[in-house]
Formats: sequence, C-alpha cells, structure tokens
Amino acid sequence: MRPRLLTIRKPLLFSQLLTSLSRPTVLLKQDAMAGPGAQTSPYNRRVIAFAALGSLTYGYGASVIGSTIGQPGWYDFFHLPQTGQPGYENVTTPVIATANGLLSAGAAVACLALTVTGDLYGRVRNIQVGCLLGILGGALQGGAATLAMFQAGRFIMGLCIGIMVTMTPMYLSEISSPLSRGWLVGHHAIFLVFGYMLSAWIGYGVYFAPNHNFSWRFPLAFQVVPPLALLLGSPFLPFSPRWLMSKNRDDEAWDIIRRLRQSPDDPGDVVAKEEFCQIQEQLKLDHEKLALWGGSPWKAIFLKKSYRKRMIIGFLTQWGAEFGGPLIINNYAVILYEGLGQTGSMPLLLSALWLTTAGVIYNPGGAWLHDKVNSRRWMFVTGFVGITIVTSCLAAMIACFAGTDNKAGNAMGVVFMFLYLTFQGTFCDTTMYTYISEIFPTEIRSIGMGWSLFGQFAATIILLQTAPLGFAAVGWKYFLVIICWSAFFVPIIYFYFPETAQLSLEEIEKQFGDELAVPVRHGQIDQDSPVREETHKGTYEG
Repeated sequence: MRPRLLTIRKPLLFSQLLTSLSRPTVLLKQDAMAGPGAQTSPYNRRVIAFAALGSLTYGYGASVIGSTIGQPGWYDFFHLPQTGQPGYENVTTPVIATANGLLSAGAAVACLALTVTGDLYGRVRNIQVGCLLGILGGALQGGAATLAMFQAGRFIMGLCIGIMVTMTPMYLSEISSPLSRGWLVGHHAIFLVFGYMLSAWIGYGVYFAPNHNFSWRFPLAFQVVPPLALLLGSPFLPFSPRWLMSKNRDDEAWDIIRRLRQSPDDPGDVVAKEEFCQIQEQLKLDHEKLALWGGSPWKAIFLKKSYRKRMIIGFLTQWGAEFGGPLIINNYAVILYEGLGQTGSMPLLLSALWLTTAGVIYNPGGAWLHDKVNSRRWMFVTGFVGITIVTSCLAAMIACFAGTDNKAGNAMGVVFMFLYLTFQGTFCDTTMYTYISEIFPTEIRSIGMGWSLFGQFAATIILLQTAPLGFAAVGWKYFLVIICWSAFFVPIIYFYFPETAQLSLEEIEKQFGDELAVPVRHGQIDQDSPVREETHKGTYEG
C-alpha cells in the first residue's frame, strides 16, 4: 500500500498541526494517557449531559402509555371498558394496541427520513426538529378531545422519538473519546430510562388526584417539557465535528474538537490535533472508496461487502434487542402485575420501582462497565443469556400462579420481572445504542443509524400490536417469543458481531476489513503510520 500523505485544507491548521506532529515525542504525560479524563473536557461532559435530554424525551414519550392505561380517568373519558369489564378485549385492547402501533409507526417513518436528512442538515438541526414535533405531539395527547386527536398525537410523538433515539446516540458518539465512549454514549441509555422512570412516578403520583381527568392528561402533557428545554438550549450545542468536516467546514470542526479534548495534561492540544488528522484522512479515504461506487453511499451499502455487513448487524442489533422484550414488559407492566394479583395503585407503584432500579442501578452500572469490560460483544451475550433464563422463570410463574391466590408464587413472578432488568438494563440497553453508533463510517452513519433504528421500531410495531392480543389469547405462552429469540440471538452476536470497544470511530474500519488511513492510540499517532512517517520527512500534499 502506498504511503498516504496528510492533506490539510486550511493554512492556519496546517501550521498548527505541522508544529506539533513533527515533534519526535508525544506531548501527553504518560499518566494522563492512562485515564479517559485526558481526552474528555468538562465542556464535553456538559454537552453530553444536555444533549441527553433527547434521550429523556424518547424514554418518557415511549413509556408514558404504560401509566396512561393504569388511569381510570382515561378509560372513563373515552368510554372504554376497563380490565375485567365486558368489552375490554374487543374494544379497549385494539385501542391500546393502536396507540402503541402509531407511536412505533411514526418513529419508523422518522428513522427512514433520517437516512437522508441526517447528513443533509446535521445532527443538531434534526434534534431541533424532533423537539418541535415532541412539543406538538405531547400537546395533542394531553389536550385530546377525541380518541382520534389522541391517536394523532401518538403518531406525531412517534416522529419525535424516532429522531431522538437515532440522532442522540449518534451525536454523543461523534463527540466522545474512544477511551470513555462506553460511559458517555451510555448517557443515552441512562437518560432514556430516566424518562421511563419519570413517566412511571408521575403516573403513580397523579393516580391519587381527586380529578381523574387531570390524572391522565397531566402525564401526557408533561411530554412537552423535555423537548422544550432541549430546544431552548440547543443553540448552544456544538455541531458534530465529523459532520462539519464532511461538509469541508474544517476550521469550525477544529475549534470544537479542541474544546472537547482540552486537558491540563495536554497543553499543546496533541489529542485534538491527532483526532482532527485521523478524521480528515479517513474522510478523504472513504470518499475515494465511495468514488468506486459512483460517489453514492446508497449504492455502496448494497454493493460493498463490509457496508452490507454493517447494515445487517445494525438492523439485527436493534431488532434483536426489542425482541428481547423490554417494551413488552414495560408498556404492559400494569396488566402483568394485575395478573399476578396486584390491585389498586400497586401495579403503578411496582412499575415505578421497577424502572427506578434501572435508572439508578442497572443502566448507569452498564454504562460504567463498558469502559471496564471493554467488550461490546460480551456485554450483549451476557445480557441475552440472562434474559433467556429469567424470562423462562417469569413465564413459569405466570403459567402456574397468575389468577390464583398463591401469594408466594405471584410474588416470585414479580421478583423475576425485577431480575429481568438486571440483565436487560445492565448488559443490553446500554450496549445496543452504543454499538450501532460506532460501527458505521461517517459517510454512511446517518443511513446506517436510520436503518438500524427502523429495525427497532419495526420490531416494536409487531410486538406492541400483538402483545395485548397475545396475552389475552395465549397468556404466558406469548413469552416464548422472547425466550426463543433470545436463545437464538446469542450465537449470532458471538460469531458475527465484531468488537468495537476502545477504538476510535475511524479505527473501527479495520474491524470490518476496511483500510484505516491514520492509526491513533490514546492521543498518539502510531509511530509506524504513514502520516507519522511523512511528517518526519516534512512532506505534505496541499
């Protein structure tokens, strides 16, 4: 392979990079290279935390129906039979299934649209559009005068959450250091489950309100709060530097990368300069590769083997994670708890506690583990092995004791619902979004992320449409869908999914058999890389 020469488009940056990269030694202190803090500035952390409001928006909007169907006032206002009343299976069940289906359908449409708009307008602009849709969708649901208005709000909110669940982890991944990307992108799963948790506690709190109309309207109307806060603060979010560089806006990208990677241990901004070089060279190399397919990323994803593999893995990751059952158990938790002998406000309380364990323990713990275990594959495999075992036990408890007076058996069913989160929240929820945000090169990342999340919502349409009907028709046997899929998915992950932990987004190219332009390790360009070689010679293009 011929040596690749570093091309610098901007004269100012050329002089900055030439000065630092031509030095024979790296400026980073050895102890600074050992921890992720050397590459994650306080500014980077603030941006991550604020942008994760998009994840909170998704989590709350996707799960609020779980508390809505536990509010008697919702049934009364729309004249729907409640659980145990005549007509529940024929009238109410289809309405609930439609509400879930429309949300997922809206999200699926948004994901497909993002395959185009994600690169056209960038990550931040798409997030802003998602905020506007979330405000409108939440307002329509909270102020619904008819069932049709309520369902229209569900579809529009679906468009919002489709944008948020696609753009947010992609944005977080593109501004994170490889040393701490598991934790930082894990903020998506943490804030996502915070949204779940918030909707459950609000639903439980308003259950006791004397005004039953308020009890179901307020949680739905609250959907507007997270996207409104994110919209108001979004002008201060930096654009993704990788997106900027793909649009030849290198000076803007450099300023952002420098702020993201600033550290007292790196006064010369070596980490930022080398990351800038790697992104620049990889974009150039990827552009050359795309030229072989007529310059079209759409042709490349069909014709290029490594790109096809990424698209298949991305779709399978999200499809497979949803068939692991998290939304089935969350959105129908009230119904499941009622079947296990819980009455009154207890199903809502248990649902809130269930999600609180995920928000406080499991999802943060999983995000933390990613940068300790350093293996996305083993995190995913462990999660699905656990899901298979625990869901089998849950199904057995429901089969034997649901609808009976056996308090011990019903209590064990509740215990297994909580144990389910130990594996799903810790090992799967954080992995699925982190992994798909890593595996696609910049040239096709929006297409790949949109397609992957389309897989998630295609699965949720199927599952949430069939779950209430399935529980009503076959009861515990519906869990066999989760159990069989999870057992089937484990060897697929183990044998087919490449490892991505602790690699820069550009270095992951090698894991799929593609060429890497500039090897960089923890703030140091590989001494054997062509760029380092040419730097010592003082030879540059441009």
